[in-house]
Amino acid sequence: MNGPEIFKLTRLTGVWLCLVFLPVWGASWAVGILIPNILSELGKESSSQSLFMFISDLCKLLTPILSILVFIPINAMFMVLFERRALAIFTVRMGPNRTGFDGLAQTAADAVKLLFKEDITPTGADALLFTLAPIIFFAPSIFGALPLLAAITGNHELFQIVNLPTGVFYILAAASLPVVALVMAGWSSNNKYSLVGGLRAAAQAVSYEIPLVLALVTVCLMAGSLDVVKIAEQQAGGILNWNILGGGALTGLDKAIPALISGNSAEWSATLAKYYPHGFLSALATVALTISSFILCGLYLTSACAEINRIPFDLPEAESELVSGYNTEYSGIKFAIFFLAEFTNLFIVSSIATVMFFGGGGNPIPQWILAMLPMEQISAMMNSLLDIPINKLQLLDPKTFWNAFWVIVKVYSIVFFAVLVRGTLPRFRIDQLMDFGWKRLVPLALITFMVVVFARVAVVCHAG
Repeated sequence: MNGPEIFKLTRLTGVWLCLVFLPVWGASWAVGILIPNILSELGKESSSQSLFMFISDLCKLLTPILSILVFIPINAMFMVLFERRALAIFTVRMGPNRTGFDGLAQTAADAVKLLFKEDITPTGADALLFTLAPIIFFAPSIFGALPLLAAITGNHELFQIVNLPTGVFYILAAASLPVVALVMAGWSSNNKYSLVGGLRAAAQAVSYEIPLVLALVTVCLMAGSLDVVKIAEQQAGGILNWNILGGGALTGLDKAIPALISGNSAEWSATLAKYYPHGFLSALATVALTISSFILCGLYLTSACAEINRIPFDLPEAESELVSGYNTEYSGIKFAIFFLAEFTNLFIVSSIATVMFFGGGGNPIPQWILAMLPMEQISAMMNSLLDIPINKLQLLDPKTFWNAFWVIVKVYSIVFFAVLVRGTLPRFRIDQLMDFGWKRLVPLALITFMVVVFARVAVVCHAG
């Protein structure tokens, strides 16, 4: 075991997560709560109350965008260093250890160096498209993530404005834009390797968007909603209610377990009859939904990995074949934008998986287990820790804290899994990539969709 590197990764994660989330929350709170409260007080004593109200509403409107703009660059620097450290563990070698204490400032130094590199446009390149490509590639990372803010924060008041009734469609629409930028980057570079990389990106996106969309649409079918906040809320109550375990198919079992523990056989039978009204058929449907949900999660993670060009689906870059693919000719700030967007897309993909399959910011421990724990004492302790004078301005509360805690654990666990895949699997050949998408994933996604359509009828999903 690479013990020292594991310890360094753990320490790195703790330090950087504080550097990532404390400024984001501080900026969001200041703009969305503190400033509007101050303006509201000033407006009461002023004749220009309507002006103060307008500025206050404008601050609340800009809060989600500000939080994204603060979060993306800091989080990308952390994820680069996190990946390098994790790969060092998997390959039993040393990670970055030169800049800062044990390399904690390595990616910050790399980012500063990259920003001062010369920005070169190749001879014969289309300068306009060459410049627009990284911008179009990066923009969906900002706007596509907005509905997720409401879902992963438990529909916090700061982000309720971006809670869209059709949030899933909005996210999928934004996710389809980056491939256009990759084709633009490849074609406008006047480089045959870049052009091949851009064309590969287009072919890969066409192939893997189908199972990805089918997986998410099937989850929406189980949830009965396209609202990411409602989908996350329906999974509240512990791991047995997560979409990964059947989209509510095990809710009846979760509700009946307390009666089983207490020995109340009548309540046990009544609960099972309520949630599984068709006897053996309901039991069979529950098993089918549970298995289907695991398949859907695997389909989504696989297809999303291909959509963001992660190993083993990094054919558009493929250093051993295409030098660096679509971004071969890019340097300086333009290359930095591509690099920033790639790691941001990995985070967004992980956030979507957390909301759609893993219960969002909900506690994964079932309620009947929490009932056995001294939760009143734990809640009182948390309230006392967070009961500080400045909290009168709504700085933080236990619900927000725990919601953020579980989101961080789930999202970065998926990121760690993606890094593990990169460190262990080889790259597909282009023919293998296309065969896997069209001959394996697409048929499997269609079959799973049909199974869920018929199995869902026999189970009362999300009842009560």
